[in-house]
Amino acid sequence: MNVPDVLVIGAGPAGLSAVAELARLGLSSLLVEQRNQVGGAIYRRHVGDGSHPLVMPEHHRRTRDTLMHNLSQAQAQVTQLLSSVFIGVDRDGRYLIDNRRTGRVQSVTPKAVILAVGTVERVQPCEGWELPGVVTVGGMQVQFKETGDVPCGPILLAGSGPLLLALAAQLAAAGNPPVAVLERAQPLASVRWQGRSVFNVLRSWPHVAEAALYARELWRARVPYLTGWRVVSVRLAGAGLAVSAQHHSGVTRHYPVQHVALHDGLVPNATGLPVASRSANGSIFHAGDCREVLGASAAVADGCRAAQQVARQLGQRCDSQRLEQAIAQAQRTQQALVQLFQAPPEMPTANTVVCRCEALRRADFDRLEVAGSARELRLVGRFGMGACQGRFCAHTTSQLAHEHGFGFDPAALNGDVPRWPLRPVSLAALAAYAEPGSESIFNRQATCHFQGEKP
Repeated sequence: MNVPDVLVIGAGPAGLSAVAELARLGLSSLLVEQRNQVGGAIYRRHVGDGSHPLVMPEHHRRTRDTLMHNLSQAQAQVTQLLSSVFIGVDRDGRYLIDNRRTGRVQSVTPKAVILAVGTVERVQPCEGWELPGVVTVGGMQVQFKETGDVPCGPILLAGSGPLLLALAAQLAAAGNPPVAVLERAQPLASVRWQGRSVFNVLRSWPHVAEAALYARELWRARVPYLTGWRVVSVRLAGAGLAVSAQHHSGVTRHYPVQHVALHDGLVPNATGLPVASRSANGSIFHAGDCREVLGASAAVADGCRAAQQVARQLGQRCDSQRLEQAIAQAQRTQQALVQLFQAPPEMPTANTVVCRCEALRRADFDRLEVAGSARELRLVGRFGMGACQGRFCAHTTSQLAHEHGFGFDPAALNGDVPRWPLRPVSLAALAAYAEPGSESIFNRQATCHFQGEKP
């Protein structure tokens, strides 16, 4: 493989716009994507036969089509490496990629790197959220986009944020509307005292049109959209689930369902990633939602801006003023949405699972005797030690630590040094790694020692 000028990790909106802009600027790129197709979560394509009953706002459809067209136009400058996972960077600046198609680890030493790996979905834990049949809203939406199949049986959506409305409308249009959408915040009531926030949302016509599209589908299907409600517990009940929900006034309701989808916002997927920097081994830039969660349209602009930052680093002149203005507008809109969907924090009960990977409950946390550091909490209590490396439990664990008087930033649960490999990789794939002139990774003393560790 020829050494590319730029390594781009992630083929969502930011990654696709970055490689297209790099090609326009005369720079070659290697686009690495863990899936077997480009588009990311928001532009996930249907893999089955026939039509797909997916409700998609027109501005998203236009953006998707433009990105795919630009990628095809740039194909001479872009090498796509699909079904491949970025697992780390060694002390010599080699970026290691687990190529799942060939079953071997390979490396690349680019002049610059753009990380565009999107977001992580946040869920406020409640009793029973670890049970079969309980998923995230984003997970259910991606599965529906890819397969075209709607989950059978009654579905309840709960949590906070616009993504609840998007999935509810898509399920309704596909013939299985949710029994209800339970929104923890009270965005409609907030309109009365958040005039500036509402104005900032209304300034973005695509967001208004998208909201109107979803509202129309929910109205047609008579889906109740209930604000100020939260899920208290989920329990197994025969072949289904029994959900207990509570309004902020204290009123309770019970829903017998087959599926529950939870969602409480999105955060940048930055756990374990190299920080943005400039060094002799190449510059690193973050782009799109893994830098700042602003939505798909802003991610396109941000990916393009990251490409121009790379070009400037390599000596070219680029004017990013238009992109900066678009991102600034997206920041205002996103801040307005955050304020409208601001919900009160809910602390987990003693029986609530906090860390799903290690099956640790709130009661396990309360029984710990730790001196007061995130590192000790991780090593002694095993919070954040599982496969997700704290991506899902760090926020709640940090809240619990504050209650116990030793607060820390959620990122501290992962430690100060990234732990390679970022994703599971087989020993066979590592053993198959070879640089020109060497047989395997085990024939070179330093290669298998990541991030400056001594052999």
